[in-house]
Amino acid sequence: MAVVMTVSLAACGGASSGNSTSKGEASSSDKGSGDVFKVGAFLPLSGASAAYGIEARNAIELAIAHVNENGGFNGKDVKLVAYDTQCSVEEAVKVVSKLIDEEKVDAMIGSIISSEIFAAGNAVNNAGVYMLGLGTSATWMEEDWPYVYRAAMNNGAAAPTMADMLGELKYESVAAFYGQDDAALSTYQAFKSACEDEGIDILVSESYDQGDTDYSAQVTNIINSGADCVYISVIGETAPIIVKQLRQYGYTGIIFDKESFMASQVSIAGEGNSDYIVFVNPYVTYESIEDIEIEQVKDFAERYKEAYGDINKTDSAYRGWDAIMVMWEASKIAGANDSESLKDATNKISGMEGLGGNIDFTSGNREGYNDYNAFLLKDGKNVLWSNWVKDGGYDDFLAKTDREK
Repeated sequence: MAVVMTVSLAACGGASSGNSTSKGEASSSDKGSGDVFKVGAFLPLSGASAAYGIEARNAIELAIAHVNENGGFNGKDVKLVAYDTQCSVEEAVKVVSKLIDEEKVDAMIGSIISSEIFAAGNAVNNAGVYMLGLGTSATWMEEDWPYVYRAAMNNGAAAPTMADMLGELKYESVAAFYGQDDAALSTYQAFKSACEDEGIDILVSESYDQGDTDYSAQVTNIINSGADCVYISVIGETAPIIVKQLRQYGYTGIIFDKESFMASQVSIAGEGNSDYIVFVNPYVTYESIEDIEIEQVKDFAERYKEAYGDINKTDSAYRGWDAIMVMWEASKIAGANDSESLKDATNKISGMEGLGGNIDFTSGNREGYNDYNAFLLKDGKNVLWSNWVKDGGYDDFLAKTDREK
């Protein structure tokens, strides 16, 4: 996976991965055949985010196999029709149109890339097709799309928690590094607003263009600012590179990340460089099954390894599994499979155990996850933030790094 991610730093729309479908073609041979429930998916299966899209698709396939072994959607077998967006907003719009008009899918799972959902979501909603999105940006869920739901992280909702954590450490300033994609930019804006509310100064804010790999100028400005800590709001493949460069240039402080710093990213940044990265997220990834203490997540990892040879390295896999499980639960509650019934039934889901904890849609915000844990990476392990602070971890960090804060 580390190799896939490193190679895929080329611009979006590059050559397909060996695990992905051909560009513009569906991955299912069941197009329009049989009495089945067809789930359409538009995912980046080639290009810079292919590693994440492929893992999401793998997990969706695993979840569908599990559903079909246990009665399907009210007796109907579920079939996946997945199209490659090639990490392109324009391509996402095209393939969504095909899934709706040509494939005539019964439901949809949206991209892990929020900008692709933002561009294509209106067409899905206008067609009255029930959809679960996998992207983490706040923006597309702010649209008036009653057929569009999410059983994944809303990065913007976690921003106030991040600001509270800075306040807990008595930090007065932060340096920020953010991207221009929808999820990165909107999450940074939410974090900036939360810091203003807490009276925390953002001393410097640096940005980058997708495809950049040298951040030396931005890193120099961040370190020279003298900020108490660093906050990064970037897309997946950028995170390990900026972390590595921050450490190489001598930054030893805490790095607050907008999303989970995943096992695949640790392998690129280096375990030592990944120490003291903090994130707020329902999901964490692991190096091995033996490291997993949550039984439900362990069961998923074992399924994934049996099917694909290794456990998942990104949280996109968790998102894909949870999306199908939510659809299945909605079909059980509704006793029907049409989009209108599934939509209404999703609003009644509560107390459902997802891979990231409790899933509850009863608040009416179409968001399944509303409570998040905070984690810190240390020695390649995800440690609960509250336990780390309570057990003297912060004092040990100060002593080890010779920092005053």
